[in-house]
Amino acid sequence: MRSALGPGMALNLASQPLGGYRAFAACACLVAGLLLGVAGALGWSWSKAGGTPQEHLDRQRELDRQRQDLAVLAEEARATIGGDRASRVLEQTELLNGLLLRKGVSWTQTFVDLESVLPPAVRMLTIQPEVAGVDTLRLDMTVSAREPGDFIEFLRELERSEVFQFPAVRGSAPPTEGDPTHRYRLTVNYDQQL
Repeated sequence: MRSALGPGMALNLASQPLGGYRAFAACACLVAGLLLGVAGALGWSWSKAGGTPQEHLDRQRELDRQRQDLAVLAEEARATIGGDRASRVLEQTELLNGLLLRKGVSWTQTFVDLESVLPPAVRMLTIQPEVAGVDTLRLDMTVSAREPGDFIEFLRELERSEVFQFPAVRGSAPPTEGDPTHRYRLTVNYDQQL
């Protein structure tokens, strides 16, 4: 019986059931498996990406437009906050808050506390309060004393006091022909509960 495979190619199914095609079939299956794996990975990647490249470009353009709109809004907000009107409102708010806090201060108690530390030879000339913290006032005072030692005694009394803290001398003036006393300007924190 002649083979239809061509001259020199005999087909003997008993001794060579698959002939030389076994290695080819194995390689073809391996390549087909690799191609299926690559196709599966590409499909999985595409499904995770959530759309076509054109959809991604459209989304990117939309995000860029939103970013530009937000930048314009941020610039407008900076101009509004940094303007003169906003500065005036903040200054007025601080002033009103300070006035409200000062109104809550008991001036009677302030003078009673000062009288308890003021030596007889020292006289209070001026006193100006300012808010230094939530529960603390800073008193800016001008006092006169006959002798520097009297003023030093006043400073010691302030330091020993429980309601006055951190006295600091800001300046002094010697006696003059019209005023024979020494003048001192100082600040001290006053811890009266507001």
